[in-house]
Amino acid sequence: MSTVLVRNATQNDYAAVVREIFELCEVDLTGKSVLIKPNILTPMPPESGAVTDPQLVKAILEACLEQTADVAVGDNPGGLQGNARDTAGAAGFLDAAGDHYLNISETGEWVDLDSEIVQKVFVSTIIGEVDYIINVPKLKTHVLTGLTGCVKNMFGSIIGSSKSRLHIDTGHPKRFTQMLIDLYRRRPPDLNIMDGVLAMEGNGPSHGKLRHVGKILAGTNGMEVDVVATCMIGWQPSEIKTFELGSEAGLGETELDKIDVVGDFEILEPFERPVTHALTREEAVEIFEAITSCRPQLNEDLCTMCGRCVEEACPAGAISLDPYPVIDGTKCISCFCCVELCPEGAMSVPDTEKLWNMMFGRT
Repeated sequence: MSTVLVRNATQNDYAAVVREIFELCEVDLTGKSVLIKPNILTPMPPESGAVTDPQLVKAILEACLEQTADVAVGDNPGGLQGNARDTAGAAGFLDAAGDHYLNISETGEWVDLDSEIVQKVFVSTIIGEVDYIINVPKLKTHVLTGLTGCVKNMFGSIIGSSKSRLHIDTGHPKRFTQMLIDLYRRRPPDLNIMDGVLAMEGNGPSHGKLRHVGKILAGTNGMEVDVVATCMIGWQPSEIKTFELGSEAGLGETELDKIDVVGDFEILEPFERPVTHALTREEAVEIFEAITSCRPQLNEDLCTMCGRCVEEACPAGAISLDPYPVIDGTKCISCFCCVELCPEGAMSVPDTEKLWNMMFGRT
């Protein structure tokens, strides 16, 4: 049984809460190299709720520097061609990390994943070199996996274009989720600190509804931190495929009463679910199996025709501009990368009624 700390927090509390986390988890970084790995999904500011709060990362960095000078902050943002440093700058991480920011997208290596889904993945070299990884995800909903958190955040260890390609190689939400489990299992973080101060509900992970929660969660077992977060937002862990597959892989407990939860845990008014998960359990199973039939929809009023969905977001090459983005349904793999990475939120998942009509021909 691991311990998960839940603490009420605002930006003013970050330093004190991080110190408490380090003491509770007995963090000893003496003589070690450290990577702080936040969620830098896209070039959006922290007030968007789409990225980890850079000020929390700064507090973690300062706590690490009290024990070791060898500390780096970095992530592989989404997109096929996007510049990781530019994305980090737009999201506020260059200012927060200063000289300790590292563009971990510049150097990578192919590694064996020991997975039935994919044999090898292209990860940032530092993942295999560093002594200690502090995983700093954002509490957000996700249209593909239901919820993003500690396990999903380690998908960012894979370098940009290779990460996008995996949506094609896995070919199905369940296979994609299994790949996430196998990737996480290969190099679990040593410490997980989840930013749940400004969270996101609905159709996350980039353009959902903002929700002030005012919580930081932390623990050494990332999946169990995710389970506690799921219970906190009023959902059942059994609804999240990541936990079912993670439990089978031995990543941790999926029942709240088997986790030592301390601090300011409370069950909140349930988070609004993504439309792909806003269903009964039976419907959710059906929709999970058929989700590859769902196609993102475009709101032309929001679209600036920037072309990012064509040039960076779509691993399948299913989008063209004419003059607005047009999705080729024969190529689209329903990975929703265009939904995640559109800076204007012009791409979206259809609402529940349209989703049923598109996927099953009924309302």
